[in-house]
Amino acid sequence: WLEMSRAVQAHTDSAMVQHAVDLARKDRARHKDGGVLLVADTTSHASRLTAMCSAHVCTGDFASLESSEARKYGVVVVTKDRDRGYNSAVRLGALVTGAYAGNAASRHQIRGRLRRLGQCRKEVRFVTVVMENSMLHLLHQRHSAVDTMNITLEQLGQRFSADVLERLAQGERSDR
Repeated sequence: WLEMSRAVQAHTDSAMVQHAVDLARKDRARHKDGGVLLVADTTSHASRLTAMCSAHVCTGDFASLESSEARKYGVVVVTKDRDRGYNSAVRLGALVTGAYAGNAASRHQIRGRLRRLGQCRKEVRFVTVVMENSMLHLLHQRHSAVDTMNITLEQLGQRFSADVLERLAQGERSDR
């Protein structure tokens, strides 16, 4: 199993790097300081992804986000636990990640590094790379369904004021 796991991870890493490099090039063609935030599972995984990306575009690590030369990096690689405390990723137009163990709050937080005040793009791309028909694929689909439901509820709350939602809930209770 370990050998199979390593083979799947190697192919997934290659696909992640390809997506990150392609998206970085496209984003930088439209936004000269743009690029991609590439999320790795662990520190050693981040080192591996950084080395793979560096063969194609200028690639930095978490520290590069705040450096004086931050804008030269088309791909910035961070680990999944770097989900809070920085705003400088707003210059990037896409996020590429794998399907890693974690919670929805962390996934939401790391997406929020790009989708925040100061973002000049109307849309930011989020790509999750996972091997099809694997256990991770199934888990990712289930987590995505829950995340979508949470987003839908959040959008309802933004669209309708609390008193309208409360009246709807009261009407539902009186119908029972």
